[in-house]
Amino acid sequence: MIFILFVLCLSMSVFAAGISTMAATIAAGLCGFQALVYGVLPTLALIMFLFAGLAYAAGQAFGAEMRAKAQGWAMSLLVGGIIGIFLAVLAPILVQIFVSMAGGTGMGIPAGGLCP
Repeated sequence: MIFILFVLCLSMSVFAAGISTMAATIAAGLCGFQALVYGVLPTLALIMFLFAGLAYAAGQAFGAEMRAKAQGWAMSLLVGGIIGIFLAVLAPILVQIFVSMAGGTGMGIPAGGLCP
C-alpha cells in the first residue's frame, strides 16, 4: 500500500511539472498573440479608415444607386476599423483574464504580467 502511495506521489510531481511547462508555453503563445494584435490591428484599422473615406468620397461622384453602395461599403469599413481598435485596446485585458483563469502565478507565469 505504501509503495502504491509513493508511486502516486512521484507521478503527481511529474504531472505538475508537465502542467507548469504547458502553462508557460500557453503564456508565451498568448504573449505572442498580444504582440501580433498590437502590431497588426491598429495598422489594419487605419487602412480601413482610409479606404472608408476613399469609398465614401468616390461614391459621391456617381449616381444614386452607386452612391448608396459606396456609403454602405464605407460604413462597413468604418465599423471594421472601430472593432479592430477596440480589440487592440482590450487584448491585454483579455489575455490577463485568460491567464488568471488558468491558475496565474502558481503555474510558472510571471506575477507582474504576461508580456514584458
